[in-house]
Amino acid sequence: MRDPGRSFLFARYQNPVLAAEAREMSKTFADSSYLRRLTGEENPESAWEAYFAHSQPQVRGALDGLLATIPPEERERAVELAGSVEVFCLPSNAVESRVFVNPGEATGYLIGIAPLTVQLTADIAWGMNMVHPSATDAHPRNWDAEAGREALDEHIMRYVRALQAVGEAPLPVSLMAVALRDHPEWPHGQGPNDYRDAALTFVISHELAHIEHGDLLPAQRPKAQLLLPESTASLLGISAEANEELAADASAFMPCYNYVVGTWMLKNEPPSRSRISLKRREHKKEYQRVARQSARRAAEACEAYYSAVLVLGTFEWLRGDNDTANRLLTAGARAPFIQFYIQRDRQEVLAPQIGSFMWSARDVEYRKAHHSWRTHFTTQVMPEMWAGMGLDIPETYPDVVTQKHLAERLEDALGDPEVVSRVADDARKRLSEQERVRGAQHPTTLQARLEAAFLQSQAGDTAGALAAMEELLPDLVRATGRDSAQVLALRHNVAFLLGKTERTRDAAAAWAALRADQERILGPGHPDVLETRYNLASLRGRAGDAEGAAADFAELVAGEERVRGHDDDHTSAARNALAFWRAKAEDKAGTAARLAEERERTLGPGHPDTLAARRDLAGLRREAVTAAERLLAAQKEVLGPEHPDTRTTLDSLAWWRGKAGDAAGAAATFAELLAVQERVLGPDHRSALLTRSLIILWRGQAGDAAGAASVAEQLLADQLRLLEPDATETLMTHGQLGYWRGKAGDAAGAAAAYADLLAVLRRVQGPDAPGTLSVQRILTEWQSKAEGSAGGSNCS
Repeated sequence: MRDPGRSFLFARYQNPVLAAEAREMSKTFADSSYLRRLTGEENPESAWEAYFAHSQPQVRGALDGLLATIPPEERERAVELAGSVEVFCLPSNAVESRVFVNPGEATGYLIGIAPLTVQLTADIAWGMNMVHPSATDAHPRNWDAEAGREALDEHIMRYVRALQAVGEAPLPVSLMAVALRDHPEWPHGQGPNDYRDAALTFVISHELAHIEHGDLLPAQRPKAQLLLPESTASLLGISAEANEELAADASAFMPCYNYVVGTWMLKNEPPSRSRISLKRREHKKEYQRVARQSARRAAEACEAYYSAVLVLGTFEWLRGDNDTANRLLTAGARAPFIQFYIQRDRQEVLAPQIGSFMWSARDVEYRKAHHSWRTHFTTQVMPEMWAGMGLDIPETYPDVVTQKHLAERLEDALGDPEVVSRVADDARKRLSEQERVRGAQHPTTLQARLEAAFLQSQAGDTAGALAAMEELLPDLVRATGRDSAQVLALRHNVAFLLGKTERTRDAAAAWAALRADQERILGPGHPDVLETRYNLASLRGRAGDAEGAAADFAELVAGEERVRGHDDDHTSAARNALAFWRAKAEDKAGTAARLAEERERTLGPGHPDTLAARRDLAGLRREAVTAAERLLAAQKEVLGPEHPDTRTTLDSLAWWRGKAGDAAGAAATFAELLAVQERVLGPDHRSALLTRSLIILWRGQAGDAAGAASVAEQLLADQLRLLEPDATETLMTHGQLGYWRGKAGDAAGAAAAYADLLAVLRRVQGPDAPGTLSVQRILTEWQSKAEGSAGGSNCS
């Protein structure tokens, strides 16, 4: 990180001839109709003058700010850049920023910035941050990530629609403009203007990096640093030329970061040594906060830039401009690779200077969200919108949009034992070199030790990797502090490997301790905490506590839905785990029930072993009820009582209450579920009819036979209206009606119900079918009882 306060001014080094050429180049790109609409000036020359006078100071100021991040020891390079590069703003709705070899007299290069790219980048970054805010506690109570993504879809679609008439249609109102209007004051680094400044700076920095890495300038410099080690690039099929181009793309991050944090530093001079130490400590603390925020903002600008480029590239491809589309889509496809370079910058450059600053879980989630959103938008939303407008969609979609990204390619490569062995060997060689040159405790060496240990685990040496990580942990604590993100990440890996080596008790203790520290440092809703809770719950289940695992996952699902959204992959995984451990718990309860029944049959109901088995069974069922009650309360608060998952949990709770001996509670809970189902699905929906059947069962079990019979009579009438007479549900209700009428003392009513049922069964199953014969026997019994009851009544 560079101190811009130590740099020098660049205005005197600007090349006036090059500036004039930039002015003329800008004029060649002028779109008169667009500029007239934008500026309100009818005269084309006046419209262009007004636009240039407004836009040029902004982009030139950003370029000067970027050049000011170059340290004084590289003064010659800064002077060279200041005098041989000029930037200007393309005045049409250009979809791509470009570097031009100056066509005029001056030696140098012109960077043409497309304002559309800047605005789209800023809006996507702002919109994605609204969907995935930095602090999870910033979510409102009824947060819906899916609705946020849909709103972002709709806003970016407005840009695409406007592009249908390039130069004529007005651009949409920026998301940041709306936010700034609603909330004029924002904390430094978090407001709309910060997003736009970061987007503009990143776009300029991106083109400037290609000038430097492309050896377009005459000065002799060392060969550009490769993004990936040569061996890894070779394994992934990345050429040396492409590797250098990736490095040029990725090197835009650090100047953007320096510029963003520098805007704060220039406004906030550090207290002099004559000031009290408290002021200096406060300044340092605030600087570290702003530095971290600036790194996040630069990373967000980078991610959003490549999303914008893919959207614009897809648009150009759909409208038939294959050359422009190829340039944009190829650049956009490099995004996943570039994140690796940014990670290295944050680990090797930023962390030593501003303290703990590794790749955070929030960054990972943000990158995944961006990748998912841009793929969804370019492969689904844009073609659907295009078709809805009556436009033709080419048959072959660009491979570059849907191609497998780097993380997946790395996973594939690391699945090959030969590849793993070679990559691990490279890591050990780099580690040995780092230890020799920098020492074992240098931050870069510590990172190399972590990388080597990870690859050791990937190669199958779990025990060796665990030993290496446990040895690394105290060194990393000393270097970065116990609460650093690096230490938390390493502890996560240690806990995982402990479980993998079957040291279950140690693993459980490690996960529990990690969760406590993560909740203290990051907050209970942080994605890292949720992941730790997932691992801890899984370990609890593997240790034999299926009920406890189900209860833990029930609470986790509610947290995942609140933080990540209902349809997120993490939420789905937690929901699947909940279903798995619930099934295990139910199976365990079933085994306990069978054991209790067997002991009662062989030992008798009063035997101590029988009573103990009954107590165990009751305990399991009570735990299931408690877990379901906790989950239901959370789902009602987060999802609402009508959400499908809430209704499912209500169904489970009713069932477990009945199994635990609370038949009245089961009937009441099913009645609550029925009210919701009838409101959401309608009274004639099959789910509502099934719930009414369960109400019959549990009302009868609770001792209300007459009430059960009454519900059965009403249900049967509706089923005969809605279903076939021989439908399974209808036959079942016929049987329930006869049974509960008999339990209520209505022998004649029971006989009538069974007679109706028998007539259907004879027609459907045949007179000699086992079911038909069984109902025939029951009917005979109730007819006999009815006759006896009638005879008794006559005698009286």
